[in-house]
Amino acid sequence: MKIRRIVTGLDAAGQSVFISDAAVPRACSFQSVPGHAMAHVWSTGTAPTASDAHRDPTAAHPSLVPGPGETSLAIYDFPPDSVMHNPTDVGLMVAELGGALPGLFERFEPEQPGMHTTPTIDYGILLEGELWLELDNGEQKRIQPGDVVIQHGNRHAWRNKSDRIARALFVMIGAHHR
Repeated sequence: MKIRRIVTGLDAAGQSVFISDAAVPRACSFQSVPGHAMAHVWSTGTAPTASDAHRDPTAAHPSLVPGPGETSLAIYDFPPDSVMHNPTDVGLMVAELGGALPGLFERFEPEQPGMHTTPTIDYGILLEGELWLELDNGEQKRIQPGDVVIQHGNRHAWRNKSDRIARALFVMIGAHHR
């Protein structure tokens, strides 16, 4: 996955400047699941400052799941379920996802594929394609481009019942879990 990231900030005189304009360095496409990809675009700590723009917080490969008061911004490509549920190599899939999705991969439930819970408030925006949001009670809602989903630390799964890739942007805000 290639996502262009433009970062702005302030110079020593307090003037607005472009700090960087390049591909997101922490992005990958998974060989084991064709069409599945992710890009960790940015993250913040609990007390971000304007000077934080001069360092890339994704470089240290922090967890995708932010702690309380922290944030994480990522874009994901979801292939159709027919592809997602039939990886080319299960061992490679576990290695790839485990390495690229630290903090998130461990929250997926092996006995319930796709189901997971994070201690976060999530803002999800579907950019392309179509997804279905499934809750732990089995209820599902169809999500279309431009739809915004706000989740409050609930157990859920994303399903792509279509025949094409869906792309979604997620902002996760770390919260205290009940």
